[in-house]
Amino acid sequence: MYFYIFDPGKDKEVKYFERIQGRLLNLIAEHHIEGETYRVTSIRTVELLVDQAIGLEAKTIIVVGSDSTLNRAINALVRHHADITVGFISLDSDSRLGQIFGITPDIELSVKTLAGRLVASLDLGEINEHYFLSKVELGENQFSQIEPGFMGLSSVRTFMRLAPFEVQLELDDSFRVSSEVLGAQIINCRNNAGCKVKLGDPTDKLLDILLLNKLASGQIIRYRRELATGCLDNVPGATIMHAKQIEVLGPRKLPLSIEGQVYTKAPAIIKVAKQKIKMIVGKSRQF
Repeated sequence: MYFYIFDPGKDKEVKYFERIQGRLLNLIAEHHIEGETYRVTSIRTVELLVDQAIGLEAKTIIVVGSDSTLNRAINALVRHHADITVGFISLDSDSRLGQIFGITPDIELSVKTLAGRLVASLDLGEINEHYFLSKVELGENQFSQIEPGFMGLSSVRTFMRLAPFEVQLELDDSFRVSSEVLGAQIINCRNNAGCKVKLGDPTDKLLDILLLNKLASGQIIRYRRELATGCLDNVPGATIMHAKQIEVLGPRKLPLSIEGQVYTKAPAIIKVAKQKIKMIVGKSRQF
């Protein structure tokens, strides 16, 4: 049985969902993947709906919403140790997880992908009993793809404001790293569009550690276009490592964020979770 969770959270998503809801339901019926449908409310949360789906012995949960909705649903499933396949239809045209999993924002193509039912068993990252699909950003410097502007000059001001910081890591209880960096990421999977190195394979049972060393002002200007891609590895001299477990030793109270939201602070352990998630993916997935 299919169980649909509709969660158009932001005003922009609500307007889009109300415009395409009828067409979406028709497409679901045409492809014979109809099922129970529920909309998230202030009382009927994502977590409660996942509980309901488990109680109804649903075989597949389809999340129609944002990356945040998908993350919440997966966390609820993992905590229940539920053997349920997850599908995703993004209401956000800029969805990072949709791009990673090959799920286009076009609803017709998304429904076709769900009906095709190409299922992959994916690793999850774990940080303080919270599970994540994408990556953890260390520190307050957040890197994502931005519009570089004319000759990449408008992005320079953004990067000049970023302060380098010291980070200390221990990998797999055997190797310690201490470095002054401008950015640090621990990646389970990511959108590799525009990146020179393909990182974040959620099927290899490893996390990728990406460190961008401190840059002088001249280097920021020189590599402004590379920085604007959001791919730290595009900058020469970036460090890439791999591990199953990373302990962030310090500095103490260093914020650790997922999708822009701080989940905890150092010291903390980030590792490949024992649990996996079964996910319907598209042929254009990035792993």
